[in-house]
Amino acid sequence: MPSEKIIIYCDGACSGNQFEQNVGGWGAVLQYKDRVKEIYGGEKNTTNNRMELTACIKALEQVKLKNAEIEIYCDSAYIVNCFRQGWHLKWQRNGWMTSKKAPVENRDLWERLISLADQHQVTFQKVKGHAGVELNERADQLANRGMAEAEKNPSQSPVANRPSPIANRQSPIANRQSKITNASPDPRLDYRAVEGGYLLRLPRGARVMETLLDFIREKNIDGGALSAIGAVEEVELGYFRLSDHQYLRKKLNGIYELVAFSGNVSYVDGQPMVHAHAVLGDPGFQTVAGHFFDGAVAVTMEIYLTVFSDKIARRRDEETGLNLLDL
Repeated sequence: MPSEKIIIYCDGACSGNQFEQNVGGWGAVLQYKDRVKEIYGGEKNTTNNRMELTACIKALEQVKLKNAEIEIYCDSAYIVNCFRQGWHLKWQRNGWMTSKKAPVENRDLWERLISLADQHQVTFQKVKGHAGVELNERADQLANRGMAEAEKNPSQSPVANRPSPIANRQSPIANRQSKITNASPDPRLDYRAVEGGYLLRLPRGARVMETLLDFIREKNIDGGALSAIGAVEEVELGYFRLSDHQYLRKKLNGIYELVAFSGNVSYVDGQPMVHAHAVLGDPGFQTVAGHFFDGAVAVTMEIYLTVFSDKIARRRDEETGLNLLDL
């Protein structure tokens, strides 16, 4: 007999997250018994965190049952840790102020999400992004579709329904426990504390930025500097064009030697950000370099993370449209 529990996979995306002019998208997949429903949408001038929150909100708004048992899976530690560690309860008790006496970011969306979650029996689970979990990969595709359509028409928030392609076979989430982790950083990540910071070794297949940000959140790192060597693939680099405050983006196929990688850890709107540049070498001993948006570890990646004692923040610079270090 199909489970009475509602399973939801949510994801958010934002292109140019560090710029004032950007576009974001959200997507969600809802499964109830043998039926699957997909929804997605997007908007301009947003953030990745707002899109992650919106995905959860829009998904819960689709639930018509009363006091339903719901499991929400997402790759956002920002959301999962909030509910699993009770941050939202502390925020409400403290008048929507953080432990550092700063206003809670995205309060409008948090209040909507908390109100919806309180109407049901909701649990939040952390799923590793880009790890082959079928419905999570689909939510990611929907978020990117919403982002693409919002770029063309920011007022459009389409909703799609489809009959379940898995009605007559076992659900792809039946064995999900083997691919889901409730802890960060990545349990395959090897690291050691050293004087001044950490040495990390990222495993093959790890998404560089996601793994680093999970580690930074887990260790409560307020700021730092990064350097690394290794080999990467599925890389996206960028070149910032000052004339229109936009990045030219280029995706690279194949495996590249990570000749140089340097960057820093700071905070934008209360959330950690890794700003990094990379120099990559190909088999023909040619190099390409630029802003490092993301990539996957092809063989290994060895990182030295220097930890600062002070909180490092960024603020909007109107002249460049960038979030620059607030010194």
